[in-house]
Amino acid sequence: MTGLVCLGLFAGAIQAQEGDRNEVTVSATGSFEQSTNGNGIHQSAENSAGVLFSYRYFFTDHQGLEVNYGFSRFNQQYSSLNAATPLSLGVPANTNEATASYIYRHAVGHRLTPFVSAGTGALIFVPDSFTSGGVSGSKFATPDFVYSAGADLAVSRRISLRLGYRGHVFEAPDFGVPGIKTGSVAHMAEPFGGISFHF
Repeated sequence: MTGLVCLGLFAGAIQAQEGDRNEVTVSATGSFEQSTNGNGIHQSAENSAGVLFSYRYFFTDHQGLEVNYGFSRFNQQYSSLNAATPLSLGVPANTNEATASYIYRHAVGHRLTPFVSAGTGALIFVPDSFTSGGVSGSKFATPDFVYSAGADLAVSRRISLRLGYRGHVFEAPDFGVPGIKTGSVAHMAEPFGGISFHF
């Protein structure tokens, strides 16, 4: 019994010593994908809203790691740049993000705590069923370079509001259909705002 009490006190002391090193955040996002051109194809996307789930662990007061899962749904649109070969195609698709980043935060302990991050992961575009040029579209996965900047505004010791901007750099989706492949690098701006819980 004494051993259990000592173990509980020891665990509590470690947790108190570590402080609030863990954070879980739920955010609403906006997705604004830059249009691209390549191989005679113009590719763009509709603006969309989504949701982002984030977990952070800080191994020092200022430095940590962040993992994210995001979801949104919007139409990818393709048109021909050559009037002789007309093309107009809209592809509704679910977009899934899975990324991990290094994060640095400043002014720890203040009410306003700015941060920056950079990392990598994957974007996975899952289209509704469609066919173009006799080829059926399929899931498209691409490496994703992601960066962000923002700030946390403390509401209490355990809760804060988070506002920021995320940028994604990735290959423009083609869903495995050669006729709509641009071979271009795309950029997606993703402003976000949410609520964080610290523990």
